[in-house]
Amino acid sequence: MPVSDVDAYLARLSADKRATLERVRKAIRAAAPDAEEGMRYGMPAFIQGKPIAGYAASTHHCACYPMSGAVVEALKSELEGYATSKGAIRFPVGKPPPPSLIRKLVHARLREIDAGTKGTSRRRTPAKTQPASAEMRHDVNGVLRALERNASTRFRADMAARYGIVTKDKTLGTPMARIKTIAKPLGKDHALAEALWRTGVYEAKLLASMVGEPERLTAAQMERWAKHFDNWAVVDTLCFNLFDRTPHAFRQIAKWATAKDEFAKRAAFALLACCALHKRGDDEDFLTALPLIERAATDGRNFVKKGVSWALRAIGGKKSPRLRTAARALARRLAESDDPVARLIGKEALREFAKKS
Repeated sequence: MPVSDVDAYLARLSADKRATLERVRKAIRAAAPDAEEGMRYGMPAFIQGKPIAGYAASTHHCACYPMSGAVVEALKSELEGYATSKGAIRFPVGKPPPPSLIRKLVHARLREIDAGTKGTSRRRTPAKTQPASAEMRHDVNGVLRALERNASTRFRADMAARYGIVTKDKTLGTPMARIKTIAKPLGKDHALAEALWRTGVYEAKLLASMVGEPERLTAAQMERWAKHFDNWAVVDTLCFNLFDRTPHAFRQIAKWATAKDEFAKRAAFALLACCALHKRGDDEDFLTALPLIERAATDGRNFVKKGVSWALRAIGGKKSPRLRTAARALARRLAESDDPVARLIGKEALREFAKKS
């Protein structure tokens, strides 16, 4: 992709964020002068055969992406003081990592590629120990056959009656534990995840969340998948396994929080809860999201209401004193509301907070 796409991305940012990311950009270019610039996974990136480094801005911070969780893990002692997650290093606006640290990250990624490893993008199981999985890799039909072989007629009948899972998609009746077993030897394969999603099979969509690669998931793809959300289970599974690990999570939360569709709106708050539970984002991200919870607390639709409650309780359960104080204050306001739905959500959160005090 042309560098102009990168420049267009940077031009949309505030001056301080743009200046911060330009410093990161310069450091990456100095560390890998032969790399090509372009857009990957919705962010500016440098590519040398494979993506070697990317960078992006969020609401209250910026981040760089060495495109490998293994690189982050290998250099964790030098990343003390930075908020990190699998494949991401977050830092305040105006305070990017020094060029020497960025150079180490880039060179570690280049050595990983040269050695023929795949970083965190895929974990292969030797064919001699998992011959069935080797046959299924990249083979959507093979995966579907495995899901069908592990299906249960009884579980399929229970999906709506016991678990409230009602979907327009084709259902096989494969329990979650068996889906996880099928997913494990497949490793990470984003092309397979997209193909599984397109089958329109409920269990295949759940499996897509387990083999998808968060660093390759774009905001546009998240939007496209969200248009087909029609039950709470697929929403929560996508948010829990995949969506909360992308750099687009908090932007999508803000967007979906005002959606008219019940399940798209639930996705906002399920994703917010998962980010809190999995320690994605910083205090400012969650403080900015609390007004979204307050505005949605009067939505009486069952799956939205439960998602809003989950998000509030998850934020209030974090260790940060600022977040705990702010979440509890919101819960008290909701508990005293004239709106019965908001009052229910507030009281439910206060009860849970009291148990953890």
